[in-house]
Amino acid sequence: MKKSILLISILSMFLFLGAISAYGENGPLYVSYYEKYNITGKTLGDGTVNSTINSITGYIIINNTGKTINDTLSDVWVAVNISNNTTAPAVQVNNTPKPVFIESSAPTYTNLPQANTYIHIPVLPNNSYVIINFSINKSITGIPIIVSEAYSTNKIPSRKPSNWVVYINISRNISALPSTNTPVLVSMAKYLSNDSNNYGSNTWNLLNITGFTVNQGNVITYNGPYFTGNANDSLLWTGNILNSTQNASISINITGNNTYANRTATLEKYGFAVIFFEFNGTRSGTKVEGVYATGYCGASATKEGPFLNASSGKYEIWQTSANVSNTASEYYFNLTNVSIKAYNGTQYIQVLDPSSLSPIYNYSTTLNQIIAPGESWQSPKLNFTFDGVPVIWAGGIFKVADQNITLINRSVQETSQMGSSYIIVEEIYVVGSYLVKVTKHIVPNADGSYDVYIVVENIGSEKTPNYVYVYDLIPKNFTVSDEWVNRSTMLIANGSKVLTSNPRYNLSMWWALKSIYPGADGDGSYTDWNEIQNNQTVVIHYKLNGTGEFYPSDAFIVGIDPTNSLLPTTSPKITTVTGDINNNTEPLLALTTLLTTLTLIIRRAMNN
Repeated sequence: MKKSILLISILSMFLFLGAISAYGENGPLYVSYYEKYNITGKTLGDGTVNSTINSITGYIIINNTGKTINDTLSDVWVAVNISNNTTAPAVQVNNTPKPVFIESSAPTYTNLPQANTYIHIPVLPNNSYVIINFSINKSITGIPIIVSEAYSTNKIPSRKPSNWVVYINISRNISALPSTNTPVLVSMAKYLSNDSNNYGSNTWNLLNITGFTVNQGNVITYNGPYFTGNANDSLLWTGNILNSTQNASISINITGNNTYANRTATLEKYGFAVIFFEFNGTRSGTKVEGVYATGYCGASATKEGPFLNASSGKYEIWQTSANVSNTASEYYFNLTNVSIKAYNGTQYIQVLDPSSLSPIYNYSTTLNQIIAPGESWQSPKLNFTFDGVPVIWAGGIFKVADQNITLINRSVQETSQMGSSYIIVEEIYVVGSYLVKVTKHIVPNADGSYDVYIVVENIGSEKTPNYVYVYDLIPKNFTVSDEWVNRSTMLIANGSKVLTSNPRYNLSMWWALKSIYPGADGDGSYTDWNEIQNNQTVVIHYKLNGTGEFYPSDAFIVGIDPTNSLLPTTSPKITTVTGDINNNTEPLLALTTLLTTLTLIIRRAMNN
């Protein structure tokens, strides 16, 4: 009687987006899109495989492979045009400390291109990733590869060891590929099985691979998981390329013994093959259009004055400059813009909201400056005239250098590890010959909250006056807790004001500090206990926690305003600088105010 042998082949396909030009090969920020086809085929060894597409799933992976906590990314936005999907995109994997949001639009400050879907990741620590998936209409395409399978014999006897050869040939189905020149990378795992739950039959007491021959690629055999007993029952075939000049072919020699005892022929399952293949291009038309994220950088600014204006005879000339340092471990940043705005300090202390004021000085410059990890950029000194106390905003725009964005055209092994910190802003405030430097640290915690440390240092040569004011703005959807000052004896007063009309911030906070002694080293450390005990450094702390959808890139320092005014709500205008400052015996000293805001932008507009 004739007995046929059944082979079940499971084919899974990974199809990666190749229409976007790859600018780098080593990340550390990887954004990839791929489509996975789940295909089931059956064969009787007659040279054909009857296959069916069960499903097509699209995957978007945003993966920060930075090696240290300095490479944490925040406020990440990915613009995607999704096509031919049958289900809405959803978050499949999120090992970041905060929720991930899928939006229909992105904030204007991201400057992302038009798309129908935007993925928003508030915090993306180093060595963490997010996967978004959705189902794709499987009727849009055919099966991209053609598999034929034949046996050297169409029947074997039972109850004795038998040998047969399996011939498998894999070629391209050009009609289901992006173009006739599209190459396909193929690998195959072959499993012999006597497990009825895994395409096998328990009537087999021997199954073994005794040899193989291939026309390309590499092969290893081993003792696999689906045959009971110690046998060489599994095979892995990798490194095969299908193109217009070559297919992939393999011959596998098998020895088997089946215990079936009836006289009539029966089909006995003896294993399965899993074929993986990938190529550039998609069939759904889904495209990643662009990426925006904030990163880890430090910035400082100096301001000096007022100096005598020989024309007017008044002390009304101010000088300011900015320094931008790259404190990330692996990211290169492209500094594209630096802007400085000065506001009337008397007006600012009344409203604590710069969005409601017009600047008295406005400077902006366009750059194309690459800043490597550990390096910095220094601006020239800028002069402006103001017969009063100015509050200065300094802002910068960064985008990641091209070599730091990699679009993946291959399978990605994802891992999960959270934990990171970063410095967003440094500010410097100068009163005459006194130089006050302010550094703000935002340290992410595992639960998604942030410990905020504002370090105020006097790196000058003389003691500051009393009432050194520090201002801060709290973004919308953030709450503040665990507020303290180290040392507490340095705090004169503090307060806050709820902002009702500001589109990005809901709370303005201020602290008034006592005189800060000179001699700090300016390293911005919030654990320099010697300087803290000597009143050379004052540390302000609070905990910041985002709720709902929030934007960590908005959490920056606002300003600092040392003054020896006796009232914590005033910021007087001074026109002379004389006398012994330490004893405060002369009229009030000239004041300066620095407000530095730098936002790191890792922006990458992808080509189609």
